[in-house]
Amino acid sequence: MAKYSATIDEDTRQRILALPKGVHFSAFMKKAISVFVGELEKDPDLGPEDFVIMRTARKDISGK
Repeated sequence: MAKYSATIDEDTRQRILALPKGVHFSAFMKKAISVFVGELEKDPDLGPEDFVIMRTARKDISGK
């Protein structure tokens, strides 16, 4: 599998490192990237400003 990397600012990196040990950051990112790619497949003209990340109640537990 190919790996993709993107730079993040130091403040964001420190905030990620400061998360409690029980928070599995990679699981959150896998879900976010999956949704993001799905939306880009539907409309490739979307840009970063077209996306908002927000928390919602879980409706489907199959993605766990």
